Amino acid sequence: MRVKTPVMLMVAGCATVVLLAVSALLAQTPTAHPRTATAAVKLPAAMEARCQAMVAEREMVMTATKAADQRLDDLVGAMNAASSQTKADATAAVVNELVTQRRTMRDGMVKMQQDAMSHMMGHMQAGKDTIAMCPMMRQMGDMKH
Repeated sequence: MRVKTPVMLMVAGCATVVLLAVSALLAQTPTAHPRTATAAVKLPAAMEARCQAMVAEREMVMTATKAADQRLDDLVGAMNAASSQTKADATAAVVNELVTQRRTMRDGMVKMQQDAMSHMMGHMQAGKDTIAMCPMMRQMGDMKH
């Protein structure tokens, strides 16, 4: 059985916050679809660097999530294979890992929400057309639900 970690919920929550901010901004704009309207607009270099940093941070979170999932899978496997007192110790190890991951997820979620909102504010200040050019936004737009 694969154990889902709260870190995935953190990523989904942050994605939701960013997507809601983008959709609210786009709802205020009666122009053509932003991807077609921004062909001539180029991201400022500093904004491009921040966008790329967000993409890199997301990749690091995804890698850490996979590693955390693997740690839980290993611990659950050991717990399921254990017997008697060893099983109690293995169960305690699973619970301790879950608590540790939940704390890490909560702290990371708060940071990512703040970073995402700051990033979106930067796009709004640079002009609404820069949102559609953001690598992070393009990546999120390509996600399958």
